[in-house]
Amino acid sequence: MMLIISALITGMVTGLQNITTESPSMISDITTSLNTKNKVPEMGLVEPTKLSLPTSDMVNVSIHDQPSMWDLYLHHCSKWRPINHIFFQVANIFFLMSFLAPHTDIGQIWLRVGLMMGCAFSGMWAWSVECYLDAVLWNSVFILINFVYFSYQFYLMRPIKFHKEIEEVYLALFKPLRVSRRQFRRVLMCMRNVRHLKCHELYAHEKVTKVDSLSLVLSGKLVVSQNQRALHIVFPHHFLDSPEWFGVSTDDYFQVSIMAMEESRVLVWHRDKLKLSIMSDAFLQAVFDHILGRDVVHKLMQVSETMAVSNGHLPNSYEEGEDKPMLVVKKAGDGPGITAILNRQLQATDPNAWRLGRIDETDHETPV
Repeated sequence: MMLIISALITGMVTGLQNITTESPSMISDITTSLNTKNKVPEMGLVEPTKLSLPTSDMVNVSIHDQPSMWDLYLHHCSKWRPINHIFFQVANIFFLMSFLAPHTDIGQIWLRVGLMMGCAFSGMWAWSVECYLDAVLWNSVFILINFVYFSYQFYLMRPIKFHKEIEEVYLALFKPLRVSRRQFRRVLMCMRNVRHLKCHELYAHEKVTKVDSLSLVLSGKLVVSQNQRALHIVFPHHFLDSPEWFGVSTDDYFQVSIMAMEESRVLVWHRDKLKLSIMSDAFLQAVFDHILGRDVVHKLMQVSETMAVSNGHLPNSYEEGEDKPMLVVKKAGDGPGITAILNRQLQATDPNAWRLGRIDETDHETPV
């Protein structure tokens, strides 16, 4: 902006100097012509006496007759030139249209295209009408710069596609909160891996595994237990460690164990890397706090109903290195059992609820 203002001021001063330098030259021409007329041929005649005005009068005339620099600048165009060529008019129409571009992705494309078209017609006008080589070169440079920005913006607007499982996560959790695909891709850049779990494989061991990740179930089901007592079941599009997101450092350990009930796939993020990535984006911070907070509330509701009955546990007879059954249901006449509780509450509240109809509850312990 300062460069533009400086160039404008320089042009005005230069124009005024050109105008003021023309006035003394005109006066000197008039004086020269008068002196030529007053010369007397050398034929022996006496030169007539010259009349002279008082010096004070000449000073007064020169002061009153000299116009101001501002008047000279305003009235220096005694006659306007004809209207410019059609190329010049079209160029300015494209410039006007580019300045009206909205502040959107499409508006950025509109802006760059308008500037390129305007510079193209301006260069054609300078080449074919006025023959200004410098104007042609400058407009060529402007076209090249705007083409680079146009190409970059067009590249950013390309459709962003995800893997089928990731696409389902985006549509289910993030798109309803108006998270753009570009923002979600930024979140995915913090992904560690997609972990495949076999049936009865531990994802996290109680007081052994560190809390250094954020995990989302893509497919399958996992059970969360504490002291070999089942707390709740995690279904697809739910987080495994959402409670640890709030106020738990990466040096702490899981207070629960998480085990796969069937073949499962889990999306794992670098926890610290993800937090650093969204730290500068208040919107993404609010989105994750909302999604994870809602997930925590859902887990608390499950645990509160599950703990109402105390017959779901894992037997102590299994050694640490052996495969353990996921959930042991014990029916001793003191309640409907944890299986029925989980089945009823999840079918009532969770669209991803699953049935345990294939499990037959008997009086003896039945591994699930």
